[in-house]
Amino acid sequence: MKRKIGFLSVFIILMFSAAYLGRFTIFEKMAEYLMVNDDITYVDYAFVLSGNALDRGQKAAELYHEGKFGKVVCLGANQSNDLKTLGIDTLESELTQIQLLKGGVPSGDILLFPVGTSTAEEADFVLDFCLQKGIRKIAVVSSSFHTKRVEQVFKKLFQGEGITVSVISAPSSIYDESRWWENEYGLIALNNEYLKQLYYFFKY
Repeated sequence: MKRKIGFLSVFIILMFSAAYLGRFTIFEKMAEYLMVNDDITYVDYAFVLSGNALDRGQKAAELYHEGKFGKVVCLGANQSNDLKTLGIDTLESELTQIQLLKGGVPSGDILLFPVGTSTAEEADFVLDFCLQKGIRKIAVVSSSFHTKRVEQVFKKLFQGEGITVSVISAPSSIYDESRWWENEYGLIALNNEYLKQLYYFFKY
């Protein structure tokens, strides 16, 4: 009996040691799972989801100037709590619009729709928009750690309508996704996204 307990103890120690030594590889894989970045040629409409207007707006402006997008659509009905403390009622969609204009995207190529408070709500709106206009191919821009969930929600919804969705990843400007564990914001972002993955798994 003592011999079995001793063997089990050694086995457990070895397993924990292996996990500790390989922790960075595990951390990297956790980030890689969440990130999707499709190749894209050209789409008439790109939709920038609400949240993190700086990074998402910058990425959309960059691809617009590369000739990847015809028009850029800003979504989002939420308001930033930080801005609320200053008495500013600007919506997330409006913040994205401001960032696009700063990035040199002409105002005539920016569409503003202050709708959607979640990924699912935004996907429903975009689908209706595409069906009304007969659009068959779009791009969706979001933060890197959000893109897996965007792919899951949008592609599941749009495939049945024959609409091709390309998901575009906007890297964070405050942390490196490949080394997320070295930054508090990266840690929070990854943790939040895995919790939302779980929530969406059961709800949708």
